Amino acid sequence: MTGAGSGELLLAHEDSFKGTVTDSDSSGTPETYEFGRDPTITELDLQRTLARMRQQGNVEAVESVATQVEGAVAVEAAVSDDVHSEIETLVFNDGGTSFKAGRPNSGRIYTSVDYLDGTESRELIGVIPLEYSVSYGGDGMLRYSLVLGYATEDRDVSIPTGDVTRVSTGTSVPFHGFTLTLDSAAVTKLQTAQLTISNIARFQRGGDPSPVDAVIAAPETELTMEAIIDTSRFSEVVYGTSGATSVQDTVDSFSGSATLDANGTTVSTYNLPKIKPANRATNNLVDADNDTTEQLSFNVDGGVTVS
Repeated sequence: MTGAGSGELLLAHEDSFKGTVTDSDSSGTPETYEFGRDPTITELDLQRTLARMRQQGNVEAVESVATQVEGAVAVEAAVSDDVHSEIETLVFNDGGTSFKAGRPNSGRIYTSVDYLDGTESRELIGVIPLEYSVSYGGDGMLRYSLVLGYATEDRDVSIPTGDVTRVSTGTSVPFHGFTLTLDSAAVTKLQTAQLTISNIARFQRGGDPSPVDAVIAAPETELTMEAIIDTSRFSEVVYGTSGATSVQDTVDSFSGSATLDANGTTVSTYNLPKIKPANRATNNLVDADNDTTEQLSFNVDGGVTVS
């Protein structure tokens, strides 16, 4: 991007993997969506796998032959009530609320850049989710990141902007619109938190240079957090159970949730049915200038749902 306001970044859904772009109201114009305010593309790679060919009598390879093609793209943006349900629809293949076996939802990403001497537009085709996370930092805005794979791409395309849902004022989630609840109690002195779902989907290949299909892989959810200590409950749950004073042979699970709120409106609630602590680190235990904090990581099992 050569300057502010010189680029476009839009998401569209596909009716099937690498199929037509969704036009849900049959208007003849497919729906596209902004990703959120302050969007950033942190990765955009198109990989051409080349096979080096050698020939007797030649010290070096005589040619490279193109075989497979595959792309990767990663996007970060502020969570917005206007468009975040579309992000969740791409991530969660069961109606945007949970995972089910089978194919993932797929989409397209449109990008354009106005250079000083021209414009380039790109259409990323067969986009599938690989990893999704929501991050809280104790100030600023609540942000999410989305790591995606894509099957192929075209350039110099006409970007469908006739039916775009854009982010409006007052719909982005500030840091104080995030509530993390663990075992029925809100974490009141939360410093940082991140909910990450990885290994969401993968490509399937056949007799074509680009992937021919996609399937849900084996999604895994992890919660990490840091909070100022004001209770012994985190010590107890890491030991294995509420009230424990020594390390137990087993670790109990408990439920929790992460709620995202924009200006009094609930954008999403991530329901976390089975949370188990995997690691605990204590910081600034003897430090007159800093608060003592706990850093914890949890496995989240049982099927994350969105409501």
